[in-house]
Amino acid sequence: MSDFTPEVRNKALWSGDARRFVEGRGGEVYAEKIGLKEMDDLSDVEAVQMGLVMQEPIMREYARRNRIEFKDADYALYHPRESFLASHFDYISADGKTLYEVKNLGVHQRKKYGDDGTDQIDIGYRVQCLHEATVHQIESVVLVVCFGGQEIVGYPQTFSPDMMGIHIKEMAEFWGRIQARSFDPDTMGDAAKLVYRQDNGTNLIATQELEHDCMRLAAIKAQISALEKDEATLQKRIQGYMMESGQLVSVDGTVLATWKTSKPSKRFSQELFKNAMPDIFNNFVVEQQGSRRFLVK
Repeated sequence: MSDFTPEVRNKALWSGDARRFVEGRGGEVYAEKIGLKEMDDLSDVEAVQMGLVMQEPIMREYARRNRIEFKDADYALYHPRESFLASHFDYISADGKTLYEVKNLGVHQRKKYGDDGTDQIDIGYRVQCLHEATVHQIESVVLVVCFGGQEIVGYPQTFSPDMMGIHIKEMAEFWGRIQARSFDPDTMGDAAKLVYRQDNGTNLIATQELEHDCMRLAAIKAQISALEKDEATLQKRIQGYMMESGQLVSVDGTVLATWKTSKPSKRFSQELFKNAMPDIFNNFVVEQQGSRRFLVK
């Protein structure tokens, strides 16, 4: 579809952008919109492609169980007044009052969701549904999920005009920063490496809040380092006792750990190529720009 091209996608905030924003990936969206990062190519991601394949069967089964009449909503819309808000949709009820967003998720994600018929869902998809409701001017959206190919459940979401108004305000502020290329560390920090690739050699005087952040980060890193040392010690000890065994099991047969030999693989050896054909090798050596290394003192 032509509206999936980067040129079109970067002219508005779509429902997937809103989801990434609330998930802490606002910087990723920012970098894409201003041209610092290409949109991810998902054509070879099997999980994504299988989601598209399973979308209609999941919806049809959910509709059959709940006696719902629906139709395809395979179109893109822009908000009637806020043209920077846009969205695609999956399905809509026959009476045009309810949208259906369909997902095919792994069973490991089940714990983030409530029982069938409740509105307890992952915050990212909650905001995606809110965005779609806001653009389409419909208050009701049902997130239909198939977990692990074995459980189909529905989560009805209802959004008031006030909730839509708050969403528009938040997205407008985010879009305004994108248009002005005004980087916000609080909502776009995940793209700091992309936006600021090189340092300019200057010093920045820290605020009291930043000093506190650095102290907390240093403490967290120290805890991680200590845990990693404990992890390495325990792993080496367990491996030493396992010797040639591929599995470690408890008395009742529960698998506690595995240590199995993986299949052999082939890879290109840069060193062998360099030694065998040094002249040809040097013709393909290019200089790469240095990256910034972050250290907390």
